[in-house]
Amino acid sequence: MEVERMRAFLIKFFYYTLIVAIAYCTLKFVVPFFMPFVLAFLIAFLLKTPVNRVAERLHLRRSPVAVVMLILFYAVLVTLTTLLGTRLVLAGIDALKALPQFYSSTIEPAIFQIEEWLGGLFARLDPQLIAALETMSQSLTDALGSAVSAISSAAIAVTTGAASHIPSFFVKFLLMIVASFFFVVDYYKVASFLANLLPPRGKTMLFRIKQNGVDTLLKFARAYAILLGLTFVELSIGLSLLGIKNAILIALGTAVVDILPVLGTGTILIPWALYQLFSGSVGQGIGLLAIYGIITVVRQALEPRVVGRQIGLYPLATLLCMFAGAQLFGFWGMFALPIGLTIFMQLRREDRAAASAAAAPAAQDGPAAPPPGA
Repeated sequence: MEVERMRAFLIKFFYYTLIVAIAYCTLKFVVPFFMPFVLAFLIAFLLKTPVNRVAERLHLRRSPVAVVMLILFYAVLVTLTTLLGTRLVLAGIDALKALPQFYSSTIEPAIFQIEEWLGGLFARLDPQLIAALETMSQSLTDALGSAVSAISSAAIAVTTGAASHIPSFFVKFLLMIVASFFFVVDYYKVASFLANLLPPRGKTMLFRIKQNGVDTLLKFARAYAILLGLTFVELSIGLSLLGIKNAILIALGTAVVDILPVLGTGTILIPWALYQLFSGSVGQGIGLLAIYGIITVVRQALEPRVVGRQIGLYPLATLLCMFAGAQLFGFWGMFALPIGLTIFMQLRREDRAAASAAAAPAAQDGPAAPPPGA
């Protein structure tokens, strides 16, 4: 009996290990390779319900409605991307134009003040200590120059690499547009073809994953909406206490930036704080750094708890999944792995509930009655 249990355990262990390995290889290598088609299918999936509703209300065929709505979708996407990109480029140009004046009016006087303060301090020190400090200062200056050169070289390399990927990006983008037209027009044919590639049990599992996946994504969105609202409240209170004008609007914009990939509140608060410190507003600079520190600590402490409570995972398990996902798949893995684990656990709960429901009638019936004359 013990041998059978051990054999069953090993079979399940290797089975789930194989599933995890296949899923990892698929997400790590296959999905990125076919990313234009994956994104095109996701766009068709998102537009499926609006297309059906518009076609039903206007009593039109689905195909022309799908084409028109897809054109509108890409028009809005390109317009918003162009406007945002233009704003960012213009803001960067203005910042570069203002940089020399900012240096001459703010940074250079601050450096002179620091030098005067250090000069007065050195005048009261021992000559040998002064020589050691001057040597240390020269070494620090050389190291700073080397760091600036390294950063400049890295920035040039990143810019050159990004420029070299622009043609490939446009080719993939055009491929995604063309594929999305085919997918959105023949969505049900494509979905039926992909589903028929699976065995009946696989179809059922795919349908269950889809249902639980949508529910989990909604819960995930609710969790990050709570975190976004909390960040907005913290920023509003902090900026208002510092006496900053339009604190509510600035807090709203900073909170929105906080949910964007790679960016965060530090993208706005840290440069702003450094500017205030260099310009002489030491109180506001320290206050902005304090706000950033509070937001970061609260976010790190509450994110696993809030997300875990919404999607039904223990906070420590949520934190572990987010860390492992970020290490394995990068930024998006931080969200994908907790969602995948939640879907898996929900499917296990449904299977156990179905097994319990099937076993209950058999237990109530009791053992079979003995035959007559026994």
